[in-house]
Amino acid sequence: MSKKTSINSNHPPAQVGIAACTFALGGSSDGSMQLFPAGTFDAPRGALRGKGPWRLDADSARRLIGIVSQRKNDIVVDYEHQSLLTAQNGQPVIAAAWIGPQTLEWREPPAAHPGLFAVSPKYTAAASAHIAADEIRYVSPVFSYDPKTGVVLDIINVALTNSPAIDGMQAVTVAAASLLASAPLTNPTESAMDEELRERLLWLFNLPTLATDTDILAELDKAKALILSPDAAATSLLDVLSAKNAEIAALSVQVGTASVVDPTQYAPIAVVNELRGQLAALSIGAIDDRVEKLIEQGVADGRIIGEPAKAWLTDMGKKDLGALSSYLESAQPIAALTRMQSGGKKPVDDGTSIAALSAEEIVVADQLCLSHEQMIQQRGAK
Repeated sequence: MSKKTSINSNHPPAQVGIAACTFALGGSSDGSMQLFPAGTFDAPRGALRGKGPWRLDADSARRLIGIVSQRKNDIVVDYEHQSLLTAQNGQPVIAAAWIGPQTLEWREPPAAHPGLFAVSPKYTAAASAHIAADEIRYVSPVFSYDPKTGVVLDIINVALTNSPAIDGMQAVTVAAASLLASAPLTNPTESAMDEELRERLLWLFNLPTLATDTDILAELDKAKALILSPDAAATSLLDVLSAKNAEIAALSVQVGTASVVDPTQYAPIAVVNELRGQLAALSIGAIDDRVEKLIEQGVADGRIIGEPAKAWLTDMGKKDLGALSSYLESAQPIAALTRMQSGGKKPVDDGTSIAALSAEEIVVADQLCLSHEQMIQQRGAK
């Protein structure tokens, strides 16, 4: 339903009008009974009660069908409105036919006879014989209507008749109107919902214009269940809506606050990742430089002898700089490899000097935790 649905500001009718008018029987070739024509109509010979003209269109017919379809019992079609006269004349009500509450159908132009029809009414054998013999010609519905608009609101019953105006019928119809207007509505679906209220409810629940009163009541039941929900601390639908609006507003504030980022406090992840990469590269480069310097110093002062030892210690330093530093701190420099023991003069061989340790002997001495002098002594002992 569009939200452009107009809201009727007129007040609902203070009372319900009752009328009975007569139409020719047999307005349809398929055996259906025409109850009302489409559009504006009046009784050809006047009404038993009420003042026309009356009106029935697609919208009002849809509402009328919705109301009648809620009934459980079939609608009686009697003879000469005996249903209304029985209290006065004491005669029994003999049914001529029965109309199912769910068999009403609205037919639009270009139908030959547009209007409201009762599809396949169940005629009694006697009524069928009377109609076939042209002994009864007319259908006379008794209906309620809105006195201000003339819109048909409900169907009370239907009669087969040849006398549109019957003496004494007016008083009986007035009594029927009083009963209908004053009867308590134990089941709201059996009475026409006030037009203004109906339009407001259709707008409120966003229902289509063709929605029935049952559809509206179903939406009202949903609203009631929402109010009675254990999670809802509300006493009305407005309370529920207000609480939901407050909850949405609070969540919006939280989302808005969380989405604000102070650029002075945070950096984009791409920048952070780039800095991490640069730091890692600098760290590797710094370690390599430190290892290279330590190795150079070790070679220069005689703590590292030979290429195998140099390569081994370089690999150690790149993997664990602390281990290389500890090793070099404990290693003793070999003076013979850093300076000439004779002060630049050719050493005198008196037959007692012992050649300096070789590079391999130095490594072995270091591994055995022996001083170079001890290693020389061990070699001499051999």
